[in-house]
Amino acid sequence: GYRRQEQVGAQLIQVSSEIWCVRRLSYLTCSYIVNSRAGVVLVDAGMDSTGGDMIEALRSLSFSPDRVKAVLLTHWHNDHAAGAKVVKDISGAAIYYHALEAPFLTRCTAHTGVRDYLARNIPELGPLVLLKGLLGEAIPVAVEASNFVEDGDTILSDFEVITTPGHTAGHVSFYYHPQKALFAGDALAVLNGNVHFMARPVTLDKDAARKSVVKCLRREIEVLCPGHREFLVEGTRKKCQRLADYAVTDKPWPLFG
Repeated sequence: GYRRQEQVGAQLIQVSSEIWCVRRLSYLTCSYIVNSRAGVVLVDAGMDSTGGDMIEALRSLSFSPDRVKAVLLTHWHNDHAAGAKVVKDISGAAIYYHALEAPFLTRCTAHTGVRDYLARNIPELGPLVLLKGLLGEAIPVAVEASNFVEDGDTILSDFEVITTPGHTAGHVSFYYHPQKALFAGDALAVLNGNVHFMARPVTLDKDAARKSVVKCLRREIEVLCPGHREFLVEGTRKKCQRLADYAVTDKPWPLFG
């Protein structure tokens, strides 16, 4: 009985009584809105550097910008962090991410000249948004952290930080205790109702990523919210355990997760 609303180029899908998924249709990238007891929290900030996806979703839910208390960024890639600065500016929300992601999120790593010109002019559409970030090696609009996070930190009483390197060096996931929900970013994937590794070509450090998978799946997970495609709310514990059992072996990392 949960709601699904269509925006221009995006979907707003209710995941649970407190969680909504904002999914950009061109790349099936997922950011999340959580109506926590401390206020509204965003996990990632959409792939639109104007913040349009997240702002429209908040408006659809009748959440005023000043209700947004925090933006939790799993990693720096454009398809997850592009809208963070605009959301911060309109809401005054605190920004949380790992220090290893800071050079990319503050554009210290950004290129100049032709490479920068090309990166800035690639449209924020589909897989091109990933190319845009990788070519420029930075998000389009720099966003400073209000707080750097470390493994085991607790944010706004309910969000536990889990460092999950592999996809990027400073990738983190967030465990929302009240609903036993894991926001996994690109540490995990859900495809056709099952839990998978992320695709091998986009996993830079597979040894670290495998350890991160096991670390995440030690949690008691009822709701799994990854950074792409679909979330999982049915049979979640059993499906997470299945991947955890595989991940602790020396079996190969499948090409597509």
